[in-house]
Amino acid sequence: MGTTGAQAQALIDAGNQAMIMHQGNLLQQHTAPNNEHTNVRKRKGGAASGACSIAQDRERLRPEYERRLGSDGRAAANAWLRREAASLGRQAALRSKAGGRC
Repeated sequence: MGTTGAQAQALIDAGNQAMIMHQGNLLQQHTAPNNEHTNVRKRKGGAASGACSIAQDRERLRPEYERRLGSDGRAAANAWLRREAASLGRQAALRSKAGGRC
């Protein structure tokens, strides 16, 4: 029982969407009126700075996901993808917090 390309893409997109939502939450926290860093323009990173590597991450993850899908099955491949998406989200959060760019 393999997965179609569309199903694999949906799983990858779901992980990316979680990362984007996390980045949005961080941006909202950083721009809150009571935050000492209220001027977003003074910060190095903007809302889109973390989004520039999503397509690259998706393409980097796709071959490994498909390999795991074939060798370990859908449940294991999906679990791996969830872990990778969470890790990418944490890395993006750290970059955003540090004011870094892609």
